[in-house]
Amino acid sequence: MKKTFLFIAILFFAYLNTTAQNVSAYHYGSYQPGLMNIRDLATVPSPGMILIDYNYWLKSDGYYDQNGDRLSLDRVDSQIDGYINVPVVYYASDWKIFGARYSVALAPLYMSAGAMINIHFNDEVDDITVTPNVSGFGDLIFSPLTLGWSFNDHMDFSFLYTAYAPTGRYKTGADDNIGKGYWTHQFQTPFYYYLMEKATALFVMPTFETNGHVKGSDVRPGNRFSIDYGISQYVTKWLELEVLNGHTWQIGDDKGDDVWWNGTRFEGRDHTNTVSFGVGAWPWEGRLNVRAKYIMDYGVRQRLKTNFLSFSVIFIPNILTGTKNKK
Repeated sequence: MKKTFLFIAILFFAYLNTTAQNVSAYHYGSYQPGLMNIRDLATVPSPGMILIDYNYWLKSDGYYDQNGDRLSLDRVDSQIDGYINVPVVYYASDWKIFGARYSVALAPLYMSAGAMINIHFNDEVDDITVTPNVSGFGDLIFSPLTLGWSFNDHMDFSFLYTAYAPTGRYKTGADDNIGKGYWTHQFQTPFYYYLMEKATALFVMPTFETNGHVKGSDVRPGNRFSIDYGISQYVTKWLELEVLNGHTWQIGDDKGDDVWWNGTRFEGRDHTNTVSFGVGAWPWEGRLNVRAKYIMDYGVRQRLKTNFLSFSVIFIPNILTGTKNKK
């Protein structure tokens, strides 16, 4: 199931000349394209529970401004590392709404982030290295409405509504925030077209997200639109390869009396492009799937440029199927 990006604005204290009372200028929304596995949102053919565990290791070497130029400080080098774990409980019911299968999903989020910042002086003064770190449970992801349609084994189409609840630690001006501090409401419509008896899957998915106000401030991050598209190919019955590309645009301005970054170099709508390459396998046919991916950003504006390594496990326990399990 997809979807999240590590919000580590605290690591940019070296770039900001603001007081601890200010809300961060770095709000990237909640959806990061390219992180999901292509077939994750295909319509589930039968009812039952699916358990998924996503793991992401990320590394970023800097922030890029609205012109695509990397921000840097003289005599300061920085590197950001992070880890995200997203366990997902997904349930596909046997209920049908307008002919579509109804499903729900819940995903808590754990993350940790750290930075290594080296400050260089001169030959007579030793360098200073600062290594701030934060960790904890982030915002809760809940998908109360997923409707999936299948058409003659050639096409799948779904509608998803997902809410990101601001349950993670957040306080305006704090340097150890884990959560974003605001609600996000997200709408997605994944579409699949299959060839070669579903060995090939062509995929496209638009995503729209709208955000609430940041806790403790008069700031509402701008809305965003994303699109993912790619191809998945089974080269054997159990081995799958995929390529996924995605783009995100901020389509609405940040609003509110506390948007202090208007008129500064941090003003401007963010944009990112992401490409990923993945391989998946079924060591236990129909029950256990493992996947690995390499994901990288390119052409970013007003945000971090980040590379990811991903490893995910999907387990189908054959419970809550609506019928008596066969031994």
